[in-house]
Amino acid sequence: MPAADIDWDDLPLGLVRAVRKHTGRVTGSRSAKGVRSDYAATLETASGPVFVKGAGQPLFAASLAHEAATVAFVPGIAPRLLWRIDAAGWVMLGFEHVEGRHADYRPGSPDLPLLAHAVTQLGQVPLPEHVSKRVERHYNGLPAMSGNHLLHTDLHPANVLVSGDRAVLVDWAWACKGAAWVEPAMLAFRLMAAGHSVEGAEDWGRGLATWQDGTALDEFVIANHRSWRRAADLDPLDWKVRAAGMAHQWSVHRRLAKD
Repeated sequence: MPAADIDWDDLPLGLVRAVRKHTGRVTGSRSAKGVRSDYAATLETASGPVFVKGAGQPLFAASLAHEAATVAFVPGIAPRLLWRIDAAGWVMLGFEHVEGRHADYRPGSPDLPLLAHAVTQLGQVPLPEHVSKRVERHYNGLPAMSGNHLLHTDLHPANVLVSGDRAVLVDWAWACKGAAWVEPAMLAFRLMAAGHSVEGAEDWGRGLATWQDGTALDEFVIANHRSWRRAADLDPLDWKVRAAGMAHQWSVHRRLAKD
Protein backbone atom coordinates (compact mmCIF):
# COMPACT_ATOMS: atom_id res chain seq x y z
CA MET A 1 0.00 0.00 0.00
CA PRO A 2 1.47 3.42 -0.97
CA ALA A 3 2.49 5.56 1.98
CA ALA A 4 0.05 8.30 0.94
CA ASP A 5 -2.83 5.81 1.32
CA ILE A 6 -1.94 4.60 4.82
CA ASP A 7 -4.40 5.80 7.44
CA TRP A 8 -4.47 5.31 11.21
CA ASP A 9 -6.81 2.35 10.81
CA ASP A 10 -4.36 0.68 8.41
CA LEU A 11 -1.50 0.50 10.93
CA PRO A 12 -0.61 -2.81 12.61
CA LEU A 13 -2.68 -3.44 15.70
CA GLY A 14 0.42 -3.99 17.84
CA LEU A 15 1.71 -0.55 16.85
CA VAL A 16 -1.64 1.12 17.52
CA ARG A 17 -1.80 -0.43 20.98
CA ALA A 18 1.75 0.75 21.74
CA VAL A 19 0.88 4.31 20.71
CA ARG A 20 -2.25 4.29 22.88
CA LYS A 21 -0.12 3.48 25.92
CA HIS A 22 1.42 6.93 25.50
CA THR A 23 -1.56 8.91 24.24
CA GLY A 24 -4.69 7.26 25.49
CA ARG A 25 -7.62 6.89 23.13
CA VAL A 26 -7.09 8.26 19.59
CA THR A 27 -10.21 10.09 18.44
CA GLY A 28 -9.05 11.37 15.05
CA SER A 29 -6.14 11.79 12.65
CA ARG A 30 -5.08 14.31 10.02
CA SER A 31 -2.53 13.02 7.52
CA ALA A 32 0.56 15.10 6.73
CA LYS A 33 1.88 15.26 3.18
CA GLY A 34 5.45 15.41 1.95
CA VAL A 35 7.02 13.78 5.01
CA ARG A 36 9.72 11.12 4.51
CA SER A 37 8.07 8.28 6.36
CA ASP A 38 5.50 5.59 5.77
CA TYR A 39 2.96 7.33 7.99
CA ALA A 40 2.72 10.90 9.29
CA ALA A 41 -0.24 12.58 10.91
CA THR A 42 -1.51 14.74 13.71
CA LEU A 43 -3.45 12.52 16.09
CA GLU A 44 -6.23 13.83 18.29
CA THR A 45 -5.86 11.93 21.54
CA ALA A 46 -7.09 11.82 25.11
CA SER A 47 -3.93 13.67 26.16
CA GLY A 48 -4.15 16.30 23.41
CA PRO A 49 -2.85 16.54 19.83
CA VAL A 50 0.43 14.85 18.97
CA PHE A 51 2.34 14.70 15.69
CA VAL A 52 3.55 11.23 14.76
CA LYS A 53 5.88 9.81 12.11
CA GLY A 54 6.23 6.11 11.56
CA ALA A 55 8.11 3.76 9.27
CA GLY A 56 8.09 0.08 8.53
CA GLN A 57 10.57 0.28 5.67
CA PRO A 58 14.22 0.00 6.81
CA LEU A 59 15.37 3.15 4.98
CA PHE A 60 12.70 5.36 6.51
CA ALA A 61 13.11 3.68 9.90
CA ALA A 62 16.83 4.53 9.90
CA SER A 63 16.01 8.15 9.05
CA LEU A 64 13.54 8.35 11.92
CA ALA A 65 16.08 6.90 14.33
CA HIS A 66 18.56 9.56 13.20
CA GLU A 67 15.95 12.27 13.64
CA ALA A 68 14.99 11.04 17.11
CA ALA A 69 18.61 11.16 18.21
CA THR A 70 19.17 14.62 16.73
CA VAL A 71 16.15 16.54 18.05
CA ALA A 72 17.28 15.88 21.62
CA PHE A 73 20.12 18.36 20.96
CA VAL A 74 17.99 21.19 19.55
CA PRO A 75 15.35 22.01 22.19
CA GLY A 76 13.48 25.18 21.39
CA ILE A 77 14.54 24.94 17.75
CA ALA A 78 12.72 21.71 16.91
CA PRO A 79 9.52 20.18 18.29
CA ARG A 80 10.17 18.15 21.44
CA LEU A 81 10.27 14.38 21.03
CA LEU A 82 7.73 12.88 23.44
CA TRP A 83 8.32 9.20 22.85
CA ARG A 84 9.73 6.57 20.51
CA ILE A 85 8.12 3.19 19.88
CA ASP A 86 9.57 0.07 18.24
CA ALA A 87 6.66 -2.33 17.72
CA ALA A 88 5.18 -4.63 15.07
CA GLY A 89 8.20 -4.08 12.83
CA TRP A 90 7.73 -0.30 12.88
CA VAL A 91 9.47 2.70 14.38
CA MET A 92 7.09 5.45 15.50
CA LEU A 93 8.00 8.87 16.89
CA GLY A 94 5.64 11.13 18.80
CA PHE A 95 6.36 14.88 18.82
CA GLU A 96 4.79 17.79 20.60
CA HIS A 97 2.17 19.33 18.37
CA VAL A 98 3.20 22.75 17.07
CA GLU A 99 0.26 24.88 15.99
CA GLY A 100 1.55 26.91 13.08
CA ARG A 101 1.84 27.37 9.34
CA HIS A 102 4.54 26.80 6.78
CA ALA A 103 6.99 29.67 6.47
CA ASP A 104 6.72 32.25 3.72
CA TYR A 105 10.12 32.83 2.08
CA ARG A 106 8.98 35.51 -0.37
CA PRO A 107 10.64 38.95 -0.40
CA GLY A 108 9.43 41.14 2.44
CA SER A 109 7.94 38.26 4.42
CA PRO A 110 7.85 38.82 8.20
CA ASP A 111 8.88 35.17 8.56
CA LEU A 112 12.41 35.84 7.32
CA PRO A 113 13.71 37.41 10.57
CA LEU A 114 12.22 34.47 12.50
CA LEU A 115 14.01 32.06 10.17
CA ALA A 116 17.27 33.96 10.63
CA HIS A 117 16.91 33.75 14.41
CA ALA A 118 16.30 29.98 14.31
CA VAL A 119 19.29 29.41 12.04
CA THR A 120 21.44 31.55 14.32
CA GLN A 121 20.39 29.40 17.28
CA LEU A 122 21.20 26.26 15.32
CA GLY A 123 24.67 27.60 14.60
CA GLN A 124 25.37 27.67 18.34
CA VAL A 125 24.51 23.99 18.94
CA PRO A 126 27.54 21.70 19.50
CA LEU A 127 27.75 18.85 17.01
CA PRO A 128 26.23 15.65 18.46
CA GLU A 129 28.54 12.65 18.27
CA HIS A 130 26.05 10.55 16.31
CA VAL A 131 25.87 13.03 13.39
CA SER A 132 28.61 11.68 11.13
CA LYS A 133 27.32 12.12 7.58
CA ARG A 134 29.11 14.92 5.77
CA VAL A 135 27.13 17.48 3.82
CA GLU A 136 29.78 17.66 1.10
CA ARG A 137 28.94 14.12 -0.02
CA HIS A 138 26.11 15.70 -2.04
CA TYR A 139 28.57 18.03 -3.79
CA ASN A 140 31.33 15.69 -4.98
CA GLY A 141 33.17 15.96 -1.66
CA LEU A 142 33.80 19.70 -1.93
CA PRO A 143 36.48 20.32 0.77
CA ALA A 144 35.35 23.87 1.53
CA MET A 145 32.06 22.52 2.88
CA SER A 146 33.74 20.24 5.41
CA GLY A 147 33.35 21.11 9.10
CA ASN A 148 32.03 20.09 12.48
CA HIS A 149 28.84 22.13 12.76
CA LEU A 150 25.33 20.67 12.96
CA LEU A 151 23.38 21.43 9.77
CA HIS A 152 19.74 20.77 9.01
CA THR A 153 20.35 20.89 5.19
CA ASP A 154 16.66 20.65 4.19
CA LEU A 155 15.08 23.94 5.23
CA HIS A 156 12.49 24.33 2.51
CA PRO A 157 9.40 26.29 3.67
CA ALA A 158 7.42 23.16 4.52
CA ASN A 159 10.09 22.23 7.08
CA VAL A 160 9.78 25.55 8.90
CA LEU A 161 6.67 26.14 10.98
CA VAL A 162 5.86 29.67 12.07
CA SER A 163 4.16 29.56 15.46
CA GLY A 164 3.52 32.90 17.07
CA ASP A 165 6.78 34.83 17.13
CA ARG A 166 9.13 31.92 16.40
CA ALA A 167 10.17 29.63 13.58
CA VAL A 168 10.33 25.93 14.46
CA LEU A 169 12.54 23.67 12.33
CA VAL A 170 11.07 20.23 11.64
CA ASP A 171 12.10 17.01 9.83
CA TRP A 172 15.72 16.42 10.87
CA ALA A 173 16.19 13.24 8.85
CA TRP A 174 18.91 14.83 6.71
CA ALA A 175 20.90 16.43 9.53
CA CYS A 176 24.60 16.43 8.62
CA LYS A 177 27.84 17.97 9.70
CA GLY A 178 29.73 20.58 7.76
CA ALA A 179 31.00 24.15 7.68
CA ALA A 180 28.77 26.65 9.45
CA TRP A 181 28.37 28.83 6.34
CA VAL A 182 26.75 26.02 4.36
CA GLU A 183 23.29 26.35 5.92
CA PRO A 184 22.95 30.06 5.04
CA ALA A 185 24.25 29.36 1.52
CA MET A 186 21.65 26.64 0.99
CA LEU A 187 18.97 28.93 2.34
CA ALA A 188 19.99 31.75 0.02
CA PHE A 189 19.28 29.43 -2.90
CA ARG A 190 15.88 28.55 -1.44
CA LEU A 191 15.10 32.26 -1.15
CA MET A 192 15.88 32.66 -4.84
CA ALA A 193 13.35 29.90 -5.53
CA ALA A 194 10.80 31.93 -3.53
CA GLY A 195 11.26 35.02 -5.69
CA HIS A 196 14.29 36.82 -4.28
CA SER A 197 16.87 38.23 -6.65
CA VAL A 198 20.38 36.82 -6.32
CA GLU A 199 21.46 40.10 -4.74
CA GLY A 200 18.54 40.05 -2.30
CA ALA A 201 19.14 36.44 -1.26
CA GLU A 202 22.84 37.09 -0.66
CA ASP A 203 22.04 40.25 1.31
CA TRP A 204 19.74 38.21 3.56
CA GLY A 205 22.49 35.65 4.07
CA ARG A 206 24.97 38.36 5.04
CA GLY A 207 22.73 39.16 7.98
CA LEU A 208 23.81 35.85 9.54
CA ALA A 209 27.07 35.67 11.44
CA THR A 210 28.06 32.41 9.73
CA TRP A 211 27.67 33.70 6.17
CA GLN A 212 30.89 33.57 4.18
CA ASP A 213 31.61 35.36 0.94
CA GLY A 214 34.66 34.59 -1.16
CA THR A 215 36.23 31.42 -2.49
CA ALA A 216 34.26 28.95 -0.38
CA LEU A 217 30.92 30.34 -1.49
CA ASP A 218 32.10 30.50 -5.11
CA GLU A 219 33.02 26.82 -4.98
CA PHE A 220 29.60 26.00 -3.53
CA VAL A 221 27.80 28.00 -6.22
CA ILE A 222 29.71 26.12 -8.93
CA ALA A 223 29.01 22.74 -7.30
CA ASN A 224 25.35 23.65 -6.77
CA HIS A 225 25.01 24.56 -10.44
CA ARG A 226 26.60 21.29 -11.56
CA SER A 227 24.40 19.28 -9.23
CA TRP A 228 21.14 20.83 -10.45
CA ARG A 229 22.17 20.75 -14.09
CA ARG A 230 22.93 17.04 -13.75
CA ALA A 231 19.60 16.45 -11.99
CA ALA A 232 17.70 18.30 -14.71
CA ASP A 233 19.53 16.42 -17.47
CA LEU A 234 18.75 13.04 -15.91
CA ASP A 235 15.12 13.85 -15.04
CA PRO A 236 13.88 17.05 -16.74
CA LEU A 237 10.91 17.77 -14.50
CA ASP A 238 9.86 21.41 -14.60
CA TRP A 239 10.93 22.18 -11.03
CA LYS A 240 14.36 20.66 -11.58
CA VAL A 241 14.85 22.64 -14.78
CA ARG A 242 13.85 25.83 -12.95
CA ALA A 243 16.28 25.05 -10.13
CA ALA A 244 19.07 24.46 -12.62
CA GLY A 245 18.26 27.80 -14.23
CA MET A 246 18.42 29.63 -10.91
CA ALA A 247 21.70 27.91 -10.06
CA HIS A 248 23.07 29.12 -13.40
CA GLN A 249 21.91 32.68 -12.67
CA TRP A 250 23.76 32.57 -9.35
CA SER A 251 26.92 31.46 -11.16
CA VAL A 252 26.53 34.28 -13.68
CA HIS A 253 26.01 36.82 -10.89
CA ARG A 254 29.26 35.76 -9.22
CA ARG A 255 31.02 35.67 -12.61
CA LEU A 256 31.65 31.96 -12.36
CA ALA A 257 29.64 30.58 -15.27
CA LYS A 258 31.60 29.08 -18.15
CA ASP A 259 28.65 28.32 -20.39
